[in-house]
Amino acid sequence: MNSITLDNIKTFRDKYNMALIPCTGKKPEFVWTGEYKSDGKKEYKWKTNATEDELLKAERIALIHRPQTKGISDKANFLTIDFDCKEFIANKFSPVFPDTFTIGKEHNGSIRTTHLEYEIDPKDKPRHIPEYEGVIEALGSTCSVIAGVDRHIIFDRAPTRLSKAELERVLELVKVVNFFRECVKVFPPKGKKQRDNFHLRLAGALLDTELSTKVKQKMVKQLCRITKDEDELDNRVNKIEYVEKKPEGAYRIKGLCEFAGVDHTSPLAKAFDELKPTAGEDEDKEKTKPQGLTTLTLDQFIERSYPPIEYYMYPIISTECLGMIFALPGKGKTLFAMELAWRISQGIDFMHWKYNYFMDPPPTLYVEGEMSAKQIQDRIVAMTERDKDKIKDLKNFRIAVLKEQPNESYQKLKTDEGRLNVELAADAIYKETGKKPIIFLDNIRFLMGNFNEKEGQEWIDFVLWLATLRAKGYSTYFLHHAVNTGEKASGSGYQDSNLDVSIKLSDPAEYRDAKYSADHFTQIQFEFKKMRENVIGQMMPHIMVVDKDKGSWSKVPVLNKTERIIKSLLDDGKGAKDIISDKEGMSKANVHKVINKLKGADDGTNKQTINGKAKEVC
Repeated sequence: MNSITLDNIKTFRDKYNMALIPCTGKKPEFVWTGEYKSDGKKEYKWKTNATEDELLKAERIALIHRPQTKGISDKANFLTIDFDCKEFIANKFSPVFPDTFTIGKEHNGSIRTTHLEYEIDPKDKPRHIPEYEGVIEALGSTCSVIAGVDRHIIFDRAPTRLSKAELERVLELVKVVNFFRECVKVFPPKGKKQRDNFHLRLAGALLDTELSTKVKQKMVKQLCRITKDEDELDNRVNKIEYVEKKPEGAYRIKGLCEFAGVDHTSPLAKAFDELKPTAGEDEDKEKTKPQGLTTLTLDQFIERSYPPIEYYMYPIISTECLGMIFALPGKGKTLFAMELAWRISQGIDFMHWKYNYFMDPPPTLYVEGEMSAKQIQDRIVAMTERDKDKIKDLKNFRIAVLKEQPNESYQKLKTDEGRLNVELAADAIYKETGKKPIIFLDNIRFLMGNFNEKEGQEWIDFVLWLATLRAKGYSTYFLHHAVNTGEKASGSGYQDSNLDVSIKLSDPAEYRDAKYSADHFTQIQFEFKKMRENVIGQMMPHIMVVDKDKGSWSKVPVLNKTERIIKSLLDDGKGAKDIISDKEGMSKANVHKVINKLKGADDGTNKQTINGKAKEVC
């Protein structure tokens, strides 16, 4: 498949900001500079100013990692992770790297990953990493082929820009993958006990590295997938924490090598040596110096192509949206949020909120940390049964429940590992579907762990992480408890500081419509407390009525005692003139106010009862 097209070239250059060069084979084409060397020979340089026609006619095209040439010096700088393994083992670990622009080629009828392309700051020249036979990082003034003969674009998206810290983690993963590649080579071909013993020794060996528990578990999971050992995945992964809790007597790399039948000079042992911390490394390592802020001139900023904010369901949720839903316990947070997540994932209208049919339904990731798995399952089964004629794709709704996590416990969102777990799950969904999921976190009190919500300091890392998710294009709603009065979210107020949308749910109390009995209906008062946009007609509270038997939702206005009497008279067929009576509190203003409220609730899909007409619900 020749992936050189005019559209690709324009995307690479204009959208991904790549400096391109035509190649013959894998070698870049050269042009004469017009100058001569001291020995009289012509001086040549890379053909960095190739036209679109020249690139279209090329056998292959490559991106230049560090553009230095006049005319292309404004292009981005790149790091390539090159999977150059003849056995096609290392490339099977590509999912452990952050998602980015990905290139592959065909091997035995399958497309295998060969290159991951990341954008890096030109000031972030990475420290040296040895070139391995199986995984090579291409740095400096080099280039990597991204299109043309035998090249396939596996994941067509803008290359991920790595911060300095992220770049270091990616380069560390190169070492980790090299070691696990060697593990695959010596992995027992069969035998449950043999494989179990291998993983026990592997977990022990990893004690002598500085890898986090999360990284170890992620690598072990991928090793299980590669070796077709997924039936034992939980058992293998649990060995990491088991050995970390009981390190005494654990096997180390020597025990792993002996079990695998290799010695200390083997590729397995040498690859492991690269993972071990160097003695005195912390003392000798030069402190990372601040690199300064990335700034743009106004003309550069104006010309930047940022994705527009688009509404999935106006005005309640959009792209790059950060929202909070808060209420007292038992007032419908999960009931409402799960319904919202489900309907968005299938592109189904929700009461008066219309789904934007110009947008494909996004996937949703619902992280539930409180309820039992069975209760959640029953709710979801009821929703899917109710909407069976409207379902577009059940796989578009993803759910994480406590019972399915290792040791029936989440890594808490107060920790880096806990937040990374959510982000990795979202990234995996994005990689699979090509669409960034909307994330629901239910709820913060349970998911954060040992957490004093009254202290602003306790919120900082979480709130900053949410801002980073939004900057990466994710929308996130988190559920939270209210203070005892129910009027505001519990906490220092810091949790509100970066929100686009804040939703308060409460018991309608005195505004509750008496004809909806508690035995068969749930009534929830809904109110926007904060809205990014200046939305007219949306800030007025309303009541959501949920039919417990049918699972249907309808919207009714918030009416006080006098207004409910007026509504009842209207339902009986009386006109405004017949009802108006200043003595009974049925003033002209009051009557017409109720009529307008009822009209406001009549959206054509969820018609409220007006003048005795039947009501529809959804």
